[in-house]
Amino acid sequence: MDDQGNGHHHKSFMVETTAIDAFLGDTLRAVRAGESAPWPPAPDSAWTSREELTAVWERIEFHGISVLLHHHAARLANWPEKMLARIAEEARLIGLWEATHHNALSKLIDGFAQAGIETVLMKGTAVAYSLYEEPAARRRGDSDLLVRPRDLERARELLSSSGWYRNDDPVGVTFQEGWRCDVAGHFTHFLDLHWEPSDRPVLQRLLTCDDFFAHPQPLPRLAENAMRADHALSLVHETLNQKWHHVHGYYAEQGKVVGSRRLIWSLDFTLIAQALAPADWDRVCTFCESRKIGPLVAEALRGAASDLSAPLPEAVLVRLEAQPLDPAVAAYFEASDDFGEFWHNLRGARSWRDRATLVLDRSFPPRSHLLAKYPDHAHWPTPLLQARSLVGTAGRALKRVLR
Repeated sequence: MDDQGNGHHHKSFMVETTAIDAFLGDTLRAVRAGESAPWPPAPDSAWTSREELTAVWERIEFHGISVLLHHHAARLANWPEKMLARIAEEARLIGLWEATHHNALSKLIDGFAQAGIETVLMKGTAVAYSLYEEPAARRRGDSDLLVRPRDLERARELLSSSGWYRNDDPVGVTFQEGWRCDVAGHFTHFLDLHWEPSDRPVLQRLLTCDDFFAHPQPLPRLAENAMRADHALSLVHETLNQKWHHVHGYYAEQGKVVGSRRLIWSLDFTLIAQALAPADWDRVCTFCESRKIGPLVAEALRGAASDLSAPLPEAVLVRLEAQPLDPAVAAYFEASDDFGEFWHNLRGARSWRDRATLVLDRSFPPRSHLLAKYPDHAHWPTPLLQARSLVGTAGRALKRVLR
């Protein structure tokens, strides 16, 4: 989208993005309520220009709602034919992805169960197969699977023998790892294998493996042996995940986007809230009070209610907002830069071994990541690239210590 605009009618990118997000939120609310969702009238043609259509499509992708829109295409009144065709094609591809992902993941989970390895699915896939009528409507790029630390090596062996292979993990990923497999020659599927619910030490004391394995729930729509986190825990987990992405960004097709709430996450919160009984809400409040994160959960729920007009128990929200927020958690989410986050995680690590792992992983990334960081120095040997990275990291660390 052109930041400069086309004439005096066209708004700046920031304003236009806000307007598009508001339009898509209104659309999602309307179609879920069984109402018509018309395309905005635009006497100046701003909403039907090529640039505007591209901008709308990019936000549909970012929000992960193309399948949801396709399912309600009959209610998208006066939408441009090109937009409807693009939504339909994207929904078709996502449907194929979901079918092949389901097949690969279900075989893997059943294989883990046969080997005596307990697993719990987290985040998107857990919600997709428990709360969405059509799992493909919960757009995602991978699945998150938690194993106990004691089972990690056996899990790796089973993944490898099942045709999965290690992915090139991003720099700074320490307590989880990426795996991938190729299916039917068309799709590559990704799995994040976790032995901690969160890769970030500051958050690991808020959500532990024991929490997730304490009340796992069956997920029969995915696989006979599939288990998911219970909805109360999923609510907390998604809160922390959304908050982190809000601060540090989310990678969409058009690049990194910071500071936006995805509508698909708001729908997650809405569906989870609808699935919680009064006793579950009491458990949410008690859990949040013990971990001092109630205000964060209330903030996420109010955001979802704002986006989709979701009815929520006001008494619960007030109760959560009245709880104290852990100062370390608050400070962590205020650190928007990469090194600031690393510094908080280093201080919050539970052991010196974990601290050493964090430092080594950050200090000696693989060559592929160094080349992405220093593309003009591809001719440099790896040790020299690592030395340059170390010097930069050491300088930022010194400034942080002096402050």
